Amino acid sequence: MTITDRMLTGAIANNPGNYHGDGEWRYSITQRTLYFSKAAAPDPRDKEPFFPLPSLNPDGSGRMERAFRQFIRRRWPPSRCAELEKFAERKGWHLAMELKYGGGALEDHEAAEWQYVVNRELQRLAAEVRARIAELEAQATQSDPTPASGG
Repeated sequence: MTITDRMLTGAIANNPGNYHGDGEWRYSITQRTLYFSKAAAPDPRDKEPFFPLPSLNPDGSGRMERAFRQFIRRRWPPSRCAELEKFAERKGWHLAMELKYGGGALEDHEAAEWQYVVNRELQRLAAEVRARIAELEAQATQSDPTPASGG
């Protein structure tokens, strides 16, 4: 099965990135497929060669929170930053980054700006994975060339 960009970015975006906790998305080198595994319920493909996919926001890392805080300081007026910080103190940064219609703090245009940044990062991480897959496939081709047909 061909791994689509949508599959890849979805796995990266939703990757907890913590095998011993909520789990992680992985790429099976042997089967050339994505799969999810965690210590509490390991996948049989864990016994084969694999590499873990990067995570947009690994569990407990606060990566997205830090990125969002830097983003709002660079892009929006100090008064709006203060409003978001106050909101985050009450309800958390995970909600401050969401649309107000879903209980978050962002207006439509603000959410669109932030989503653009998030999507760019997802594209960057997906490109890294695609490059690694291509590298692995090139190595496999070099180490196991297809025999020439006899004549």
